Amino acid sequence: MLFFQEKGGMDQTYIYDLSDEFLNSLKLLRFDLNTSQIVQLIEQTQEVKVKAEIKDESYYKSDLHRYNLKRAQSNLPPVSEEEFEELLETESIEDISGSDINSESESDDQNQQDLKVQSLINKLSIQEEEEKDNDYNSSASHLHTKSPFILFESPLVPESKAIGIYKAVFTGNELDSPHDSLMSIKRQAHGKSAIFMIGGGHFAGAIISHEQLDLKGQATLSSRESSVNVILSKTFHRYTTRRKQGGAQGASDNSRGKAVSAGSSIRRYNEQALAQEVRELISEWGEHIRECSSIYIRANGPTNKKVLVGYDGALIKPGDERVKKLPFSTKRASLSEVKRSWYELTHLKIVVLPEPTIKTEQAIKKEKLPQQMEISPEQKEQEALANELTTALKKQKGPSFMKLIKEKNINVDEYRLNTSGQLTNTPTLLHYASANRLVHMVQILLLNLRASPLVVNDLGKVPAELGDSNTRRVFQIARSRLGEDYCDWDSAKVGVARTKAEFEEEDRKRENQIKEEKQKQLKLELALEKDNQPPTRTAKPVPNSNININGLSAEQKAKLMREQRARAAEARLKSSTR
Repeated sequence: MLFFQEKGGMDQTYIYDLSDEFLNSLKLLRFDLNTSQIVQLIEQTQEVKVKAEIKDESYYKSDLHRYNLKRAQSNLPPVSEEEFEELLETESIEDISGSDINSESESDDQNQQDLKVQSLINKLSIQEEEEKDNDYNSSASHLHTKSPFILFESPLVPESKAIGIYKAVFTGNELDSPHDSLMSIKRQAHGKSAIFMIGGGHFAGAIISHEQLDLKGQATLSSRESSVNVILSKTFHRYTTRRKQGGAQGASDNSRGKAVSAGSSIRRYNEQALAQEVRELISEWGEHIRECSSIYIRANGPTNKKVLVGYDGALIKPGDERVKKLPFSTKRASLSEVKRSWYELTHLKIVVLPEPTIKTEQAIKKEKLPQQMEISPEQKEQEALANELTTALKKQKGPSFMKLIKEKNINVDEYRLNTSGQLTNTPTLLHYASANRLVHMVQILLLNLRASPLVVNDLGKVPAELGDSNTRRVFQIARSRLGEDYCDWDSAKVGVARTKAEFEEEDRKRENQIKEEKQKQLKLELALEKDNQPPTRTAKPVPNSNININGLSAEQKAKLMREQRARAAEARLKSSTR
């Protein structure tokens, strides 16, 4: 781009050396917080236009002139004398706070007139503040870029892009009017700033002049950092973190207690030594730091930050407006990283404009949803009862649950849990117990409370269809105990009637079958081990199983391992046959 071209060997993107022509070409971009759309700032310069015939001395002393001046400050057009009189007539004296005056004399009338005028002016002020609040909350601001940059429009870049300057360059007050602040930043061209980095036992600090070094046209992308004019610099390194472990020793002590080891003691000592060295350096550079217009800090964690700012007798105070964080990621603290950070921070960027956020259909529908209606006392009471019943079901305490049903006089077939329309799948107590695998409570509902298994939910499903295999067993046991005449069990999707003893016998047979299959598998493994084992000479068994096999050959080791596996298989077989 044109303004990135070099002129006389100097970089034209440096914020402390921008030309007046370029600064005048910049136009601040404002964005809507909700949509990220660019909102054009309507520049209005309202002037109080007064007719020539009333521009006399009495007019400039009148309330009308005072009121029109206030309207001009709020970017509102002036009102005529007739309109002003109508406003005064419609202004009620009762609206004025603290005024309780009875109109009994000319002086009282004048007091009322003054109060009405003041009330009109106050209303303009309140209206102006409300508009500012609305602008801040929902509408345009140059701070709503959703990025670390403040963006400017310029004819030197394409329409889809903008010129970005890091917000961290500006102080809190300068952010309100960044375009004007750029002019004042340019006047700091002969000043200096400081950068301090600390983390992982590494520290790097530098006092940097705002005047760049002249590279005489030799600045390239790889060597532009060489233009950084470092007045003073210093780096320290101390062993404060375990290799490949991360985290400072002090942080570990605070979270898990003070470790007792040689390494932790060394790291703890080095942390204190590093903090002392850094603070001594800051004190030594005190004169330069006081002259700095900005102090940029990158400190990992509050412990490291306190090494630089806010300690007892600290030169850099916590409330200092010059103290700012680096708004991008950095590598390990070193002088080269300090230079790179300064170059990155103080040079303009060409960035792509944020794309407008388009609300999805789902978000629009959500906004259009009516507000939730207030719940009546009857509905609150019904919801409380439903919560009490479901809690009792989950606890699976039959006697207390049946007592609650009796006290509340509840018909288990007619009562519905989904008073708010949420539990459409489990409207009845039996549906709820079956779906949540509350086997004992299903039995209580069927056998003790005689709940009907034929009630269907909104999806047309009966309770037995919602349960797992164990729950369906309870329905089959209930069928055997209640008899075939109790209800249409087939319509209730309940299997054939079976007793609890029959299910237990079936489980016992299944367990025995599984046990036999395991024994067969163990015998097969043992036979395979013996077949694969080569013939060996008879030798006394070694009583100690912990044999040192370091001196054995590979063949001897394999033979020994086969013998151990065979003995283990025999032991498993013996234990399973007991």
